[in-house]
This record gives sequence, structure tokens and C-alpha cells, in this order.
Amino acid sequence: MAPIVTVILPSYNHEKYVGTAIQSVLDQSFRNYEFLISDDCSPDHTVDEIKKFHDGRIKLHVFPENRGATINHKYLIDRAQGKYVALINSDDVWLPGRLEKGVAYMENHPECGACFSWAEFIDENGNHLNEKNNVFEQPNRTQAEWYARLFRNGNCLCHPSVLIRTEIYHELGAYNLAMRQLPDFDMWVRLIKHTPIYIFQEPLVQHRRFLHSGENTSTPKLTNSMRDVVESYYILSHYFDGVDDDLFAEAFHKEFRKKGKLTHNELCCEKFFLLLDGKYYMPSIPSLASIHYFLRIYSLEGVAETFRASYRFTMQNFHDISCKVDLLGMMPKGADVNTAHDFNPETYIRANKVKSLATIFFDKKSGFYQFCKKLYFKIKR
Repeated sequence: MAPIVTVILPSYNHEKYVGTAIQSVLDQSFRNYEFLISDDCSPDHTVDEIKKFHDGRIKLHVFPENRGATINHKYLIDRAQGKYVALINSDDVWLPGRLEKGVAYMENHPECGACFSWAEFIDENGNHLNEKNNVFEQPNRTQAEWYARLFRNGNCLCHPSVLIRTEIYHELGAYNLAMRQLPDFDMWVRLIKHTPIYIFQEPLVQHRRFLHSGENTSTPKLTNSMRDVVESYYILSHYFDGVDDDLFAEAFHKEFRKKGKLTHNELCCEKFFLLLDGKYYMPSIPSLASIHYFLRIYSLEGVAETFRASYRFTMQNFHDISCKVDLLGMMPKGADVNTAHDFNPETYIRANKVKSLATIFFDKKSGFYQFCKKLYFKIKR
């Protein structure tokens, strides 16, 4: 018989932690699961630590080359035979009762697509971190409330606490393989457009954060933050794709420019205004998303007329907005876009090429400058 749950553990470079993660699964009171582990060609002794465990439910796969976390996840999900999938990262820990409570709830609530829990934070040494504002300590909300909450505040669902129906992955697809920082957030946005979720009001997992040594995608560093922005923009650009009109209206009706019962085309217009008003949790990026969204929908049947008749918003209004998004930083500081008539793109490009060359040759921090400095003193001696 197929197991009730498929536990998946995608591992990478966590020889110090993977044993604790595995043991926390094996210690669960709920026993009817298969345990699929896939290592993404770890350069350390992670695989050796995994092989120390001898349990018939464990099936180990080792990639011959590093493929990336999302591909590792997908490999395991594609092989899941259980009714539910439960995830644990190779550096996280499950607390007692995590599986038993999750399965019991899901079995009794067939309308629910996935359940999550609160989480405790631990550092690289297993010490508890006292978070004043624990982002995972969320109340339960309706499906529409969750849809609005993720838009306004970003991700607050703990990935290693999820217990999700396997069929959800089959229907919606697994994680976006190109993402590194926010594949779970992208998945939850697609999930909440499809089904309600439930949050256990207690911590059932420990989520590890590396503060002094080591690294994971939660580590606060510039490269991670920059990828956060790029991936978050992608999620925003698809946030309203495929959402049911009633769900969208229930989630955002308080912010609509037009009140009352709206038509489908009016709801399309409201999505544009919601982006234009910068209600997204990263306020610096919705303006560009609003322009992209407008360009996608304005030619659809009846939309242009709806903008004009219901909102008195014309193409000229849009053009006044689209000329104010300065992607290349072309406008001088303090200049007015409406009065700066002497701008020439070719002049801008040439000037910036010169600026780049000047930085290379004359910036005292540049490698070329330092090389020339060393060469000068060597010749001088």
C-alpha cells in the first residue's frame, strides 16, 4: 500500500546538521510515511552522514553534479507516492507531533489544500533565537484574507512546516526551477489562489538561521537581498494571473476606486490601480509592474472603454505615467521630466561609457589604478 505521507529532504552541504534533521523525522509519532532524500552533490560529508541511518523508509538519491535546490525539490516531488508531501530542509528540525497533527487535520478537512505551523528560530549552533516579531506566528485567515496579506506583507509561511496534498503539486506545478530566494513564496501565491490553508497556532518546526558561520538562502547578505527583489518582481508581475474574480474582489474590495458590484473588465482595471498605488510589500517595484500589466490588458476586448467610461482614465493618462519610470537613471537629479527636452539617448550612452572608463582608470579603488600604482613605485625604485 502507498504511504500516507511522503517526507522529502533535499540536502546540500549540511554535514553538521543533516543527521539532526533526519532523526527528528524518524522520531515522529506518525509512522506511515516514505522518506525520500536527495543530495545535490554536496562537497562535504553530508552523504556520509545520511548513510549512517538504516531505516527501510529512507531512499537516498545523490546527484552526480550540483543542480540547484529547486531541481532537487522537484526530483523528490516527482517521485512522491504519498497522499501528502511534507518537507524538511537538511538544516532544520521537526518538533514532536508535527506529522501526526498535520495528517489528522488534513484528513478531517478535505477542503484544505495545505497546513503550516508556527516555527522556532535556532542559530547554527542550535541555540534558540528570541525573535521579537516572529514572522511565522500568524493567525488563521480566510483564503481571500491570505491572498491580500501575502500581497501587502510578503511571505510569512514556514516552508519546512508545510503538509500539502500531493495533487496540488500535480495541478499547479512544483517550484519555479529558476528561483533561488523565493520559490516557496511563489508557490504559496499560486496555492492560495487555488485553495484555503490552515496554520497551527504552535511551533512544530525549528528553522535554522546562520548568523556567524555558514549560509542558507535566509542568510542576510547583499546578493540574497538583490535576488529577493528580482524574484519578488516576477511574482508580482503574475500575482493576478488566473485568480477568480470573486476571490480577488473579496480580498481587495476596500481599496477599489469604484465601489459596488464590478464587472470582469472593471476588476481588470482595479488590478492596474492596485499596482499603480504601490500597495505591494516592496513599494519600489509596483509602478513598473503596473505599466507591464496595463500593456498586457489594454488591448483586450472592452478594457480600453472600461478604463475611459468607469474611471475616466485614458491612454494619455497612461503615457503620463509610463514616461516617469526611469529604468536607466537617465534624468539628472532634480530635473522635471516634462521640461527636459534636450535629452539625447546616444549622448547618454556615450557619456556613461566615458564615466565607466574613467572609473576603471582613475578610481583609486579600481584594480587597474592599484596595478599602475604598484608598477610606478617598482619603476621608481
